[in-house]
Amino acid sequence: MIRRRHGKTARRRRWEGLREKRGRSIFLLPSLLTTGNLFCGFLSLLLTVQGRYTDAAIAIFVAMVMDLLDGRVARLMKATSQFGVE
Repeated sequence: MIRRRHGKTARRRRWEGLREKRGRSIFLLPSLLTTGNLFCGFLSLLLTVQGRYTDAAIAIFVAMVMDLLDGRVARLMKATSQFGVE
């Protein structure tokens, strides 16, 4: 049997680093949904100015769905950010 000098502490540090990295990346998905929501709202404003009311209504509907998904995904992942709260 080969013994390691550092034992479990080196392994523990590696896993802690991976957990920390995973925790930072979890915030990405709800933030992307919030950004998509803002884009759809802005797109609906532009479409309204052009007189394309049906397309603007569809963009607002897509924004509503993205807003619902944003809240659910953030709660499921227990990942809230100040961007998502606002």
